[in-house]
Amino acid sequence: MIVILIACAEPDASATLLDLDIHVDDATGAVLTVSWETETAADASLEFGFDETYGKRVGGATSEDGLEHSVVLAGLSPDATWHWRAVSGARVSADQTFDPEPAPVDVPWLTVGGTYDGLVLVPTMVGTAGYAVLYNGDGQPVWWVQMPPSVVPLTQARLSNDGRAVLVMATFPETGPTVVIARLPIAGGEPTLTLAVDAHHDFYELPTGGYAAIVRDVRQAQGFEVEGDAIVEYTLDGLSSTRWSTWDAGEPQGVAAMPLAASGRKDWTHLNSLVYADNNYWLSSYTYDSLMVVHGATGALVATIGGPDSDVVLTAGEGFGPQHSVLPTDGGFVVFNNRPPGPDSYSEAVEYSLDLRTREYARRWNYDGDRHTAAPLLGNVDPIAEGGHLVAWGSGGRLSILDADHEATWEANASIGVAFGFSHLVAGLSGVP
Repeated sequence: MIVILIACAEPDASATLLDLDIHVDDATGAVLTVSWETETAADASLEFGFDETYGKRVGGATSEDGLEHSVVLAGLSPDATWHWRAVSGARVSADQTFDPEPAPVDVPWLTVGGTYDGLVLVPTMVGTAGYAVLYNGDGQPVWWVQMPPSVVPLTQARLSNDGRAVLVMATFPETGPTVVIARLPIAGGEPTLTLAVDAHHDFYELPTGGYAAIVRDVRQAQGFEVEGDAIVEYTLDGLSSTRWSTWDAGEPQGVAAMPLAASGRKDWTHLNSLVYADNNYWLSSYTYDSLMVVHGATGALVATIGGPDSDVVLTAGEGFGPQHSVLPTDGGFVVFNNRPPGPDSYSEAVEYSLDLRTREYARRWNYDGDRHTAAPLLGNVDPIAEGGHLVAWGSGGRLSILDADHEATWEANASIGVAFGFSHLVAGLSGVP
């Protein structure tokens, strides 16, 4: 929910709104949807808090004529009784209470140090079980979906562009082994599924609607079946188009020496993360210790950064090794460096400056958490407001929030055996169903 701290005015208590339709999501017991009607046009919101003084407000949806209203209340701590009332203009409902259900015991809780007032969206893996979870700053799960058994690990969970759903990539019983991008409504209900055949690791919701995903592109090379990768875009009505493939640069070299993928094919580029920004796709290649920038409209390779084929020169500081989750920043990029060059075993968040005109990049800063965490799988870095960053340590089961000076202000750890996928801070959830 998008929460606004307010000094709640005193609407006309004599104009109590009647006939509230109150629904609690059956799947979690942690999401409240409230609907009502007014005789004249008005806006819609819920005021809520720990008592009848409320103090917070979330807006919702109103019909075009201003008479029908609906608001979703989610993301609340389960260890409190929440007071709330519906508000439309000067009219209010009677005070109501809501006790969100706690998550099931098998949804991981986090051990937390420091303070954080928002939410963090985390795809978690506990053995073969996967969950998309929203945690509050106390490490409590306040919204969750258990994913069905899938042939692909739950590596990514993103909040939809409109803030009304969580997006994941997995397989579902009704789609069998076929990978789909699933839109899971915050308010509950059936997911919307978009087929993404042979997609893996990562996807991105495009600003124009639809999705882009990393998809396996398997071809014959030097007598072997070789697994390359492609960027495929999907429309919501089921159409797909390939924007670029690693094969566009020609066949790979030294195929016989390549490692085997899980399927027994030769594992070539092993792309593992994807983001779209400023008309370019940014990709991470774990195998080649490199990043690739691809023009979104033409499919032209703009740059290869790092690795043996780099066409951008490192001018200051150390480079990176196998990595995940490149993300462009102002004049540069951040990346989760799973294994920096050198003999020590640790992982780090690192930012580089980048000038594509001069074809140069240089290290700006890094955070390695005193080198206490080595995460060979997954991991990502997301910039946040006021110069800070979220660091998700992937298979290390750890989250860190850094301030503008790259000092940790909040740390969260899962129990041994819990891994995190690509995670993201969420300032609030939309109140719109």
